[in-house]
Amino acid sequence: MSATREAAPSYPHPVVSMMMALERLVLFLKRQSRGGIFILAFTLVGIIGFIDYITGYEVTIFPFYSIAILLAVWFGDQRIALAISIGSTMAWWVADTASGHVYSREWLQPWDTIVRFMFFCLVMFAGAMVKQQRDASRARVALLEHLRRLEMDISQVSERERQRIGRDLHDGVCQYLAAIGFTAGLLKKQLETVSPAHAQLASDVADRLNDALVRTRDLSRGLSPVTQEDRGLESALDDLATTSARLMGISCTFVCPEPVPIEDNEVSVHLFRIAQEALNNATKHGRATAIVITLEETEGKLCLAVSDNGIGFHPPSAQQKGIGLSILAYRARSIGGVLNIQKNHPAGTILSCTIDPAESPEFTPELMPYE
Repeated sequence: MSATREAAPSYPHPVVSMMMALERLVLFLKRQSRGGIFILAFTLVGIIGFIDYITGYEVTIFPFYSIAILLAVWFGDQRIALAISIGSTMAWWVADTASGHVYSREWLQPWDTIVRFMFFCLVMFAGAMVKQQRDASRARVALLEHLRRLEMDISQVSERERQRIGRDLHDGVCQYLAAIGFTAGLLKKQLETVSPAHAQLASDVADRLNDALVRTRDLSRGLSPVTQEDRGLESALDDLATTSARLMGISCTFVCPEPVPIEDNEVSVHLFRIAQEALNNATKHGRATAIVITLEETEGKLCLAVSDNGIGFHPPSAQQKGIGLSILAYRARSIGGVLNIQKNHPAGTILSCTIDPAESPEFTPELMPYE
């Protein structure tokens, strides 16, 4: 028969217990009104003054009055802190007198009282400055968080509007153009036996309608590229490469050695927009004739790279900086990625966005550095 042992109760670490107690104390003080803070600080002054009286004038404990002053500054205001400073000075004077401190000169006790009061005022001003710096830092952090949320909202609204326009083009204009093209094809067949010249004209109309239909479909796919599929990003990037090669007359290929599953469709959309903007920059500014879009996952990190054989990348100066690179950097930051632009060998540029799921995204308003 095996004996069972009861598990020994686990107690929190003393440091952890102390931190938890401190957090509860801070929460308690934050809930108090200014009047309550004044009463607590004044009571603390009385306790310290009593200890000061008991220990006698030989033991100097007047710096401990600063605890009550800092309490008034941190959780109250400067008027309460000034009143506590005056009260601390009076408490010290009473304790010093009651303990039987005899000065060799009459002016020494008033002088010590003034020195104590000046010290308490310095503590009050120092505490007020630290609190002001803390409030300013919190305000800056809150502003940055607000700007980040605002940028994310703007980006999401813009993306939803693009998707809506893309669906409207695909379901509305494309279907309308397809119907007109079908009608033009029927008209061509009917005119072939009556008037070959008019039949050729109808054929030209049908061809132009089909070309407009293809262009409109390409436009709708560009506005709403990534679908909610397991390999939606891969399909969208492959279609981007194929469409760009056909419309721009360049060599554009998409390489994905292994499937890269991305559960968050927002991440897929941002990566597609990064690739799309990089491709446009490579053809417009880099004069590239060959572009390779690569999507792969290496050592747990997701990497999207767009390499070209153009004239290369030159970081813009502060006066000439456009919004294109800023938007690319923002898209990378918003999904926790790092944007990097470097030279390609023997010529051209490589733009990459690397996402490490193990690292949480951080918001930094500055543009990502380029190597």
